[in-house]
Amino acid sequence: MKKIFSISLFLVMLLGLSSCAQWLDVNTDPDSPSNKSATVENRLPWIQYYYMYGWGTANTRTSAITQMVTNTSRTSALGYQANWNPAQGIATTVYQNFFLGAACNVPDLIEKAEKEGAYHYIGAALTIKAMGFIMMVDLYGEMPYTDAVGSNYAPFYDNGDTIYHGCLDDLDKAIENFSKAQEPGATGLAAGDTWCGGDPQAWIRLCYGLKARWLNNLKKTKEFNPDEVLAALEKGPTSNSQNITMRHYNVATAGTCFTVGDAYGPNTTWDSFAWGTGQRLNRYYVNLLTNFKGTGVEDPRADKLIPSSMYKVSLNADGSIRSYEWLRDCGVDNQHQDEFMKQDRVTLGNLNSWYSFADVDKECYYLVEDIEKYYTDGVAGMKTALAKYYAPEQYTLTEVASGYQPKKNFNPSDPDASKKPVEKPVVVVTYHPGAMFVGDNNPLYVEDIKYVNVNAAALFETLGLAENDENCYYSNGSYSSKSPAGKIGFVQGTGTFYARPTSHSYILTYPEMCFIKAEILFNKGDKNGAYTAYTNGIKAHFELMNQKLAEWQGAGYCTTAKGFDVSFAYAPIPQGEIDAYMRSAAVKQSAGDLTLSDIMMQKYIAMGPDMQKWNDVRKYNYWRDGVYTEMSAPLYRTANAVGFDANPSKQTYYPRRWMHSTHETNYNSTNVNEIYKQYENYVQFSTDVIALAPQVWSIPVWWDME
Repeated sequence: MKKIFSISLFLVMLLGLSSCAQWLDVNTDPDSPSNKSATVENRLPWIQYYYMYGWGTANTRTSAITQMVTNTSRTSALGYQANWNPAQGIATTVYQNFFLGAACNVPDLIEKAEKEGAYHYIGAALTIKAMGFIMMVDLYGEMPYTDAVGSNYAPFYDNGDTIYHGCLDDLDKAIENFSKAQEPGATGLAAGDTWCGGDPQAWIRLCYGLKARWLNNLKKTKEFNPDEVLAALEKGPTSNSQNITMRHYNVATAGTCFTVGDAYGPNTTWDSFAWGTGQRLNRYYVNLLTNFKGTGVEDPRADKLIPSSMYKVSLNADGSIRSYEWLRDCGVDNQHQDEFMKQDRVTLGNLNSWYSFADVDKECYYLVEDIEKYYTDGVAGMKTALAKYYAPEQYTLTEVASGYQPKKNFNPSDPDASKKPVEKPVVVVTYHPGAMFVGDNNPLYVEDIKYVNVNAAALFETLGLAENDENCYYSNGSYSSKSPAGKIGFVQGTGTFYARPTSHSYILTYPEMCFIKAEILFNKGDKNGAYTAYTNGIKAHFELMNQKLAEWQGAGYCTTAKGFDVSFAYAPIPQGEIDAYMRSAAVKQSAGDLTLSDIMMQKYIAMGPDMQKWNDVRKYNYWRDGVYTEMSAPLYRTANAVGFDANPSKQTYYPRRWMHSTHETNYNSTNVNEIYKQYENYVQFSTDVIALAPQVWSIPVWWDME
């Protein structure tokens, strides 16, 4: 690992960057900013931010493993994760942001706070330090910890249990500091705290909630004590009013993060989940919201959590939108054969990540032999698919047996089509004005419009149309205000509740506390208590969502900048729909019928894209223990024979940890290899450089080891 240098001076200089975001409005010393002069209130918000950026990235990439999100490319970092063919490149961003932006500044913050008796800043620093190192060990298994931040260029590694115990001790020290009265004249925590508004009691609740979460992760270990978890829950958040969140802002001008160049202000999970155009939801997750555990029940949260796009659009003579319907994302099915297709869509090839808008007639032709390669019923199957996603007036289909003359390509950057006629049978589809289509002559892409983009537009990075319009308008290779879709208001995606620029970051919530309690009580045999906590958790998640949805409604998000109604995606969920759901087959109606699977899969929904879901899924061995039903291995899993056991009954069949980033394997390789030697009897490494062996991904972290 490269030496972790203090970047405090750099961060202080960043504070002068312009932003309307309230949590960025911190005064600095413009005359002599330095590591020593940086004040506690200036340093803390940046430690919070960089921890959060690492956390947000970890949320997205672990959510790919747990089958919530996938990518249009099978060889992108996220695509590899979603298909359980992991690649080392996924590990860098989380590592960089925690160590370079947060961890290296914690000792300086503590030192400065000690000098002025600002005990609450010491508590905050210790809490975030613990959160970051727990994140590291949950991802990587082992990590430099005792020797991580300092002058050693090649710090040694600590095992996971050492790090866990150290972090739990830090929480106790943090609680002690938050419980003290600060010294007279010490800086108030409110001056620099972007999470809890300077409320030390809120921080104490955060510490106890984290304790409950982390102690509950230890279920497979001899140290697990369910009563300790319950005791911690009693002192954690007990209502949604006590949730620990970070607010975010859709700003037109902002400074940018030095690690990856993203704007300060927008939600940090959005940056990796919904900034670009390649992310799509996984069918497994969509099914939980539209057909929970095969009950046929549609969740009232579905339209808020699953993006929808306009389709079957008709235009007026002036090019404006006259009529349209809404198409809700069906999710990419990585586990089963796709509708109309001979295989699952991902095995057949990459998806197309953006669509073309037909402002005039646009013509594509598809070889019949290619159509028959992909579609179960050949040409008839493709015709059925087209009829499902396009209105009759949006396209014309013609079959040409031989001699088709290609027209000029729809992509202006491409040269004119070949003058040579196509002598093989083709199907020619002319897309008429108003149609959104995939601009490619490969028939595999024809249906890809059904996988709605989760992208959400921001003013700063994706040229959004308005501060209160975060819908996706990406088309023809351009974002929002520059795209054909944006110019007429053609919504290409309504976004998803947890990953819009102004979505809250839910650091710790009351619904999570409810589900932890339900899980613990169920496993202790108290099904009545578990049932109460389970139903409280579901209701609390509806309430949590409605609080934010009411904010969006009040700020005008229910109508787009071009005047279209998107209230179904942004307005609060009516109480009648919530009540009907609570009476439905998706929610068990008695304690006697409740199962652990019901608890954990409702928690899966309520957690959103949060890396704690991967901890839960690993704890119960994915679907092996009968908890995460309907889950199965991705069909396009090319690394199976190399890096993972072929037997689903073995722990090493499943992704269990991340390989260390290149910063470690390049600069601290001796210590990385040494720490992995303890597993030589557990897996058979296939390379001499153990740290780079694909088997690393299958080794359980310390609390996951059976």
